[in-house]
Amino acid sequence: MGTEAERQDTRKAMAFDLITIIDENPAQETYTKEEVKKLIKVYIQTADQK
Repeated sequence: MGTEAERQDTRKAMAFDLITIIDENPAQETYTKEEVKKLIKVYIQTADQK
């Protein structure tokens, strides 16, 4: 499973990755709830691919 510190690092890395993804499209200033959920789902699906 990992230590608590490792889990915290993983959550921080995920948040940083999602911020980076959101910032990749500067033309889009706002996101709907559905768009955010889709970003998270795609992130999770692609993160599982190795």
